[in-house]
Amino acid sequence: MKDFTTMEKLQMKVSTTYGSVLKFGSHVLVTDAHYRGGFTADIYEFVETPEETGLGDIECRLNHISRAGQTFPDNGHAIAWCMGQVTE
Repeated sequence: MKDFTTMEKLQMKVSTTYGSVLKFGSHVLVTDAHYRGGFTADIYEFVETPEETGLGDIECRLNHISRAGQTFPDNGHAIAWCMGQVTE
């Protein structure tokens, strides 16, 4: 069985100070501080919609589709990388 997450669960995992979970069309972009310095970047896609489930966006299931193979100097650059990977 495949593991799914939600925006709500991701928001509870990222750090309060440096983490960000952003809805971007049918994707969710996530960045957080890396324990060795720099920032990570991950991309998720919605596998269900509020229209299908009657749930809010934050409760709809997400599938992890991409992770940057590098860290970034700040979370803005991490999100810019995510946005460059996703075409809306």
